[in-house]
Amino acid sequence: MNKVTALSASALALATAAAVPSAAKDYILATGRWDNTAIVIDVEKAIDPVNDGTPNAVINRLRVTPDIDGKGTGKLDTVASGQPIIIAISPDQKRAYVVNHSGKSKPEDAAAFQHGHPGSVTVLDLAKALDPAHNGKLGAVEAFIDSEGSGATGFAVSPDLKYGILAHAEGPGNEDGGRHINIVDLATNKVIHKVEQAYGKPGYPCPPATIPHRAPDPAFGCFPDTNGLTISPIGGGTVFTANGGTNDVSVISLPKALKGDKGAEVARIPVQSGGFGISTSPDGKLVAIAAREDARDGKEGNTISIIDVKQALREPGKGEVARVLVGTSNPEVQTRPFVAAFTPDGKRIVVTNFRTNNLSIIDVAKALAGQPAELARITLETPNGEPSRPRGIAFANGGKYAAISGAPKSKPGSGVVWLVDLDSYKVAGRVTEIGNESYMLGGFTGD
Repeated sequence: MNKVTALSASALALATAAAVPSAAKDYILATGRWDNTAIVIDVEKAIDPVNDGTPNAVINRLRVTPDIDGKGTGKLDTVASGQPIIIAISPDQKRAYVVNHSGKSKPEDAAAFQHGHPGSVTVLDLAKALDPAHNGKLGAVEAFIDSEGSGATGFAVSPDLKYGILAHAEGPGNEDGGRHINIVDLATNKVIHKVEQAYGKPGYPCPPATIPHRAPDPAFGCFPDTNGLTISPIGGGTVFTANGGTNDVSVISLPKALKGDKGAEVARIPVQSGGFGISTSPDGKLVAIAAREDARDGKEGNTISIIDVKQALREPGKGEVARVLVGTSNPEVQTRPFVAAFTPDGKRIVVTNFRTNNLSIIDVAKALAGQPAELARITLETPNGEPSRPRGIAFANGGKYAAISGAPKSKPGSGVVWLVDLDSYKVAGRVTEIGNESYMLGGFTGD
C-alpha cells in the first residue's frame, strides 16, 4: 500500500506516541470538488483492513451546492457546480465551513473555465452531517454565505468563533486578480469588512496588460491571489495568507481588519513560490506554508517555509526562520508541495508532495535548528495504480492518523483518502469514491 524511505533510525524514534482515543468517534470530512459534495468518512471503519481500497468507510455524501435555474425555465432544475475545495472545522466542532470555488455556477460554465466565478461558503451542521437521512441531500446545510468575491479559496474561523476569514484567489472571469481578504460575521453569515491587500513586487505592471489570463503567465505578480490562510492568536489574532500570485505571505492584523483599518496588512514575507496550504502550530507561535508553484513561469516548488509569528510582527524580514526541502533529496527536482500541516502536538509537519506522489514528515525542532529534518518520506499508492497526487491533510484520533486526499481529476467518485499511521509511517487504510479531484479535508469528533 505504501513505501517508506527511512531517512534516519534515530529520527524515526522521535515519532510521538498517539494520544489515547476518546469515547467519541472520529470522522473525516472531505471535499468532493467536481461532485459538489462533502463526504463523511468513519475513521474506525477506514482503518479496518477488510475495508481497504473500498468506499465502505463512507457514511454520508452531503450536497453542498443548491439547486439553480440552469436551463432558463424559471425552475430550480440543476445542481450548481460550486467546486467545493476547502473545509474549515469550527473550533467548537459544531460546524463545518465548505468553500465553493465557483459558488453556484452552472455546470457548463464551471467546466468551460473553472476560475473567476462568484464564490460561496456552505455552513454544515456536523451533528446533522452524521445523519444518514441527509445522504445525497441538503439537510445538513444551515446556510449559504455569499463570499462577495471571485474564486473563493481559504477560510478560517477566529478563536472566539465570531468571525470567518475568507480569501479569494481570482478576479471576475480571470484566474488572476484576487486581492481581498473578507471578514464574515458568523452570527449573520454576512461579509462585514474587506481587507485590501497590497499589489505585488515592484516591476510588474499593475494591473497587468493582458487580462484575462491563465497560469502560468508572465503577467502574474501584481495581485496576491491568496489560496489558503490561517490564524494565530498572537497579536490579538494575526492572519497569514498563502499568496499564489506574488510568491509570498501576507501578515494581517485581525483587530485592525475588524476596525476597517486600511493598514490591516502589516507585512509581506517572501517564500520560494506561490503557496496553497498553510497552517499554524497548536501553540500559535509558528506558521508553515507549502511552496506550490510560481504562477508566472509554472515552475513548481520543493520546499516549505516556517515563519515565526512574533518575529513576523516585529521584524518581517526575519520572519522566515526555516526553509526545508521536501519530497526529494535533489534540490533540482520539483515536488509541488501542496499543504504543510502541523500535527496536533506541534512537533512534526506533514507535507503532501503532489508531483512526487509522496508525503514528507518534518521534525520541527530539527528544522528550526538548521539540521536535516525530514524524518520519513512515504510514497502513496492508489488501489488502481494511478498516481496518488496527494493534496489535503487532516488529523484523527488525537494525531495518530493523518488523512490525505488525492488521485487525479477523472470521473465522479474517482478520489481516494489515505489514513496514514504517524507512529509507524505506514498506510492503515485507503477509502475510495471520494469525489472527483478532492482537495482539502477536515477532522472532527461526533457521537
